Amino acid sequence: MIYLVKRELRLTDDRLIAVSEEEAHYLFKVRRVGREEPVFFYHEGVVYETVLAELSRKEGLFEVRARHDVASRGRRVFVVIAAIEWSRLEEAVRNGVEAGAHGFFLFRAGRSNVPETAMLKRVQRIEQIIVSAASQSQRRCLPDIRGAGREVIVKRPGRHIVFHPEADRPVTLEHFEGDGDIYLWIGPEGGFDESDLCFFERAGLSFASLRTPVLRVENAVTVAVGLARHVVGYTAGVTLPE
Repeated sequence: MIYLVKRELRLTDDRLIAVSEEEAHYLFKVRRVGREEPVFFYHEGVVYETVLAELSRKEGLFEVRARHDVASRGRRVFVVIAAIEWSRLEEAVRNGVEAGAHGFFLFRAGRSNVPETAMLKRVQRIEQIIVSAASQSQRRCLPDIRGAGREVIVKRPGRHIVFHPEADRPVTLEHFEGDGDIYLWIGPEGGFDESDLCFFERAGLSFASLRTPVLRVENAVTVAVGLARHVVGYTAGVTLPE
């Protein structure tokens, strides 16, 4: 079962999806998709389940057999990550996608050393990493990333958990139980500063520490998302696991 993530889809008569020569080469020569193997395309919250209808030297045509709305399938897990050095941020996002995160929010914490203008310019590069990681791990939805202020993110409904090494309460599975989406706040190198912690306390967010040595940001994302997805799991009774 192979999955090709796309931002734009060329739909013909609402039942055929056309891919370019480059995309067809990737599917059949690189990923080695079988002629009868289903291929899943993602676009705007919908997964199109298709099979190959026609393949030429210039393009491939895939017939849509079913549509799956993945925009509202149970609880979602989001990583709210402080802006850090770019190569490490890219690795953190890649790890989060492979661990099962549904999306990412990027914000400037007190110890972030990346200007906001530069932060927004690099989002497109990170989106490409998300596409690659989602396809490699055979995800059935495409996580997104957006930059926002902490004042905006904290107002989103759901359970917000701040991971801080000096928090009194170690993280347990109970942190993730209940209703609503889950937001995992991960700080920069050196952790959140006093201004960040005061803001989280005023906003009433929960604090938790990992039962590990102090982790690099990239590894903290993997552990936090893995724990949350263990609780959230996958919605039963649907064809696609996301």
